[in-house]
Amino acid sequence: MSGQLVVAVTLILSAFAVAAVALIVRQALISRRGGVVECALRRAPGAPWRHGQAEYQRGQLSWHRSLSFRLRPEVVLDRAGLRILRTRPPSAPEVAQLGPCTIIAECASLAGPPAGARQADQRLVELAMTEAALTGLLAWLESSPQFYLRS
Repeated sequence: MSGQLVVAVTLILSAFAVAAVALIVRQALISRRGGVVECALRRAPGAPWRHGQAEYQRGQLSWHRSLSFRLRPEVVLDRAGLRILRTRPPSAPEVAQLGPCTIIAECASLAGPPAGARQADQRLVELAMTEAALTGLLAWLESSPQFYLRS
């Protein structure tokens, strides 16, 4: 083997090792705050499922993608505007992606009104999680002071 090939292979392996350590440290930082569950997210029916973690915070549900280096959440759902429309078991193709013990919660989330708009925009999002995590999500939503003010 030539010296250049050894250097190139070493650099590539080092880059993979640094990336793996960065992902592990990121996961530890997110999980350390508590209130984090495994949760797949789909922004629209038919869109691909993305695996990640949902983090319960005081006024929002923050979703972090699993394989990302960002510390900030990719999706933030406002607690006061989040509604569970229905739950359902995954379809056969979804079971292959999400696992057999998964429940899908179809949700409506009110996004804040765009500049100049009069009303908030409602968007649909699906969350796939275990039954225990879904129970936690429902309890978190129901414990919100806004829950009692909803019509």
